[in-house]
Amino acid sequence: MAGRCLPRVDDQYRAWLVLLRRSGLYGDSWVDHDELRAKALEVFELIWRRIAGFEVAEHLAEVSHRVGVRRAEQGVPLSEVQAAANRDFQVVWEAMLAEADDHEAAALLQHAPAIWAIVEDHTQRITEAYRRRSNELDDLSDDRRREWFRRLLKCDGERPDVVKNAAEVLELPVEGRFRVVIATREHAGRLRDARDALMALRWSFHYQEVEGGDLLVIQSTQEQDKRVMICLGGIRCAVAPPAHGLDEVPRATRIASDILAALPEDRSSPGLLEDAWLSVAATQAPLVTQALADRIHRCLENVQDGDVLLETARVFCDGDGTVSRAAGELFCHRNTVLNRLERLRSLTGVDVRRPRDAAGFLFAMSAGKPAGGTP
Repeated sequence: MAGRCLPRVDDQYRAWLVLLRRSGLYGDSWVDHDELRAKALEVFELIWRRIAGFEVAEHLAEVSHRVGVRRAEQGVPLSEVQAAANRDFQVVWEAMLAEADDHEAAALLQHAPAIWAIVEDHTQRITEAYRRRSNELDDLSDDRRREWFRRLLKCDGERPDVVKNAAEVLELPVEGRFRVVIATREHAGRLRDARDALMALRWSFHYQEVEGGDLLVIQSTQEQDKRVMICLGGIRCAVAPPAHGLDEVPRATRIASDILAALPEDRSSPGLLEDAWLSVAATQAPLVTQALADRIHRCLENVQDGDVLLETARVFCDGDGTVSRAAGELFCHRNTVLNRLERLRSLTGVDVRRPRDAAGFLFAMSAGKPAGGTP
């Protein structure tokens, strides 16, 4: 009976097409009608040959694989591809009922499971090929996104053509507002969780591994920044100030890297520029910072209690700028603190009780010991 149905694959294709249209399948897809027909004719020939036990040519045996690959490349949803393939059984079954005589029709029910298994095997092969090709396409797309983001960083956002192309590939607006977040490798898992939360919110973002950690670029309005920080809660990461335009993202990436390097190891929350501006500024101007540090240290190189004077000044500046607070933290009398600060001023010319000197002192201390190794 299957052999008698084989020459009528064109009729079966038309019946199958009617079922697709009624179900709304392939209605908005990129599948060309001629291509759809050609593949369907091959599929029905394959199914009939397997039912009849006929020889199947190699090119015909691979049609299920080719359909899966092609539909993945065309972007047809897998559920739609599977539903269309499952309609094959209805067409085959109705064709066999129409062809069967009374004796064959009575015996047909016994063969239904075997016929269904052949169609199901075809659908399964389509599914496997679709998923493999879809994964390959995702990898290619991710590679392309990573490459264009690297190009954006390399040109420092100064080439409009690169910025424009990167925006298209990354699917981010050229004039958008972005927050750049970086976490070290050991905290990358938590950062990916934050990325997944943003994905669920349908926010636009780009995620990529960079030198020293994992990076997340989030398109965010000022009102959405609060939600971003909630998603990043509990993660040791660095958040750069807003980048106003994709061309500012490279600079924001560098700032985020500098912030991350300045964060304490035991920190368990996002760090902002406000938390690490001294270290970031020192990184951006290392020669100036080191020169300031060298000057202070060399003024104290022969002073026996020089380290005590520096520590007292640091505690005073890191606190609220009151002598009483510093005295409490150092477990000494407030007059002792005043005497140490005055002595530091007389030896170095730096009076940390003045805001400008305090800022310069902290800036210098972020460089550590002098370049020459003076104790």
